[in-house]
Amino acid sequence: MANITFTIPSVLNSGGGEKKTPITASNLQDAFAKISQVMGDDFKRRVLEGDGTPRSLINIYINGKNAKFSGGMETVLNDGDEVYILPAVAGGSGELTKKEL
Repeated sequence: MANITFTIPSVLNSGGGEKKTPITASNLQDAFAKISQVMGDDFKRRVLEGDGTPRSLINIYINGKNAKFSGGMETVLNDGDEVYILPAVAGGSGELTKKEL
């Protein structure tokens, strides 16, 4: 088990500001299970699928590196790791000209 910091941005914390929570977890799956207990139902609804895995539009970073390119949810965590989640942002308007931008 590793002592890590799980950071949740304001947009996923019901507007309550960025939240840094120390937890103990062995891997990402364990970390999400534990942070879900701490954050409650609103967090679960916004971030997790029914089976407890993060929604596809949630990006997960460990020490600034995207977890998709490591071991995914089975990524082993180490003491001092920082896990940060961020919702994907997409879209925009093709109607704006360079001048308007």
